[in-house]
Amino acid sequence: MDQWEYQILIIDMAKSMRGINHMWEIRAGDGLTDWDRLQNMGRDGWELVSQVPIIGQFGLAPTAVTTQIVFTFKRKLQPQSIPQTNAPQP
Repeated sequence: MDQWEYQILIIDMAKSMRGINHMWEIRAGDGLTDWDRLQNMGRDGWELVSQVPIIGQFGLAPTAVTTQIVFTFKRKLQPQSIPQTNAPQP
């Protein structure tokens, strides 16, 4: 049976009040954009399985907006990464 490992990536929409298209242009301290991080996950074999918007408010905004997006990824667990269980010996 296949075993999976999971990873999440949280994109903070507060970094770009101009909308999702511009959030890919903002670089973090390591020089990477959120777009770079998504691309790296794909290259490392991670498959996107869900995305969930987190709804909140920016400052004094009168309406709720998406403040974060949580991306969940999975990939097959590599044989060398599978934890060994201590099954009782017969």
